[in-house]
Amino acid sequence: MKDIAKSKEEEIKVSNNGNKKINKNSSKKEDKSTSKVKKLEKEIAALRAEVERLNDANLRRAAEFENYKKRKERETEEFWKLANAGLIKKLLPIADDFERTLQAAGKDENCESLLQGVELVYKALRSVFAEEGVVEIDALNQPFDPEIHEALLQVEKEGVDSNIVLDQHQKGYMMGDSLIRPAQVVVSK
Repeated sequence: MKDIAKSKEEEIKVSNNGNKKINKNSSKKEDKSTSKVKKLEKEIAALRAEVERLNDANLRRAAEFENYKKRKERETEEFWKLANAGLIKKLLPIADDFERTLQAAGKDENCESLLQGVELVYKALRSVFAEEGVVEIDALNQPFDPEIHEALLQVEKEGVDSNIVLDQHQKGYMMGDSLIRPAQVVVSK
């Protein structure tokens, strides 16, 4: 406001004799400054609109990415359900064999048939493992490898080098190059 009043004052100059004189240059300057202000206001409005458009686009991309992540999680979950279903389908006959073995063991007082039945079921289970590429880790008398072994105890034993697997409490398994479960072992000091 003060700037406009000041420019108006400059526009009108009073001459020595009291006549008012209008300064044409100040009027042109005001027109130029007004047009510059309007031009800048238009640029600011355009920039605000662009910022709003970019913010909106950014929010949309973020929402699309979130939806993509959720969809991928659902697809992965579905994949594993189907993969597990295939494995379970292969294990069902083994469960049936166990059931028949237990029924036969209840009727027969001779435990030898039970032992034979359990051996057959175990062979069938190992067959499914082999079919799926599951390999047992051979740990006994091997050097301790923290990548595939889990040390439960460390025991000192005469005549045995240190870090050799002396005993295996639980077998370990690998599938291809991936460790499924480490072998739980006792290691020499």
